Amino acid sequence: MRHYKLTNQERAASGFTDQFVIDGSELTAAATTQTIALTTLTSAVVDDLVVVRLDEKLTGGGGTIKVEIGTAADPDYNVALTADLKAGAVGLLHKSADTANRCGTVYSTSTAINAKFTSSSGNFSATTQTGQVSVFMRVINSDDLKYGTA
Repeated sequence: MRHYKLTNQERAASGFTDQFVIDGSELTAAATTQTIALTTLTSAVVDDLVVVRLDEKLTGGGGTIKVEIGTAADPDYNVALTADLKAGAVGLLHKSADTANRCGTVYSTSTAINAKFTSSSGNFSATTQTGQVSVFMRVINSDDLKYGTA
């Protein structure tokens, strides 16, 4: 998994601060689910608009492949996809449908934000995975809000 802090220009254009890129080749668990840690947050706020973009269709495994974005305690808190990442349209954006009444989540203690992939049938390690998924988030760390010393 690759983590990019977006530039000021990218932040202004997209509204997001971070991009996480997950390649299909990283889905190697000998199981129908695999969790990939995106980041661990302490003293941070995550905007509830988290977007998953299918950059390249995933292959391998069996059946459909879906992803959830959230914590270990609530894996689909930010995004619970119903779209299949093997058959979905490349470039399509997915977000959570239940964020209408939220204004962001505050993480005051160390909390891992994960991407949990699920295959409807067949282990991920059964065949070589290809494809790519990007996760975009707006993360505000307390260090980003330091006072000036003028």
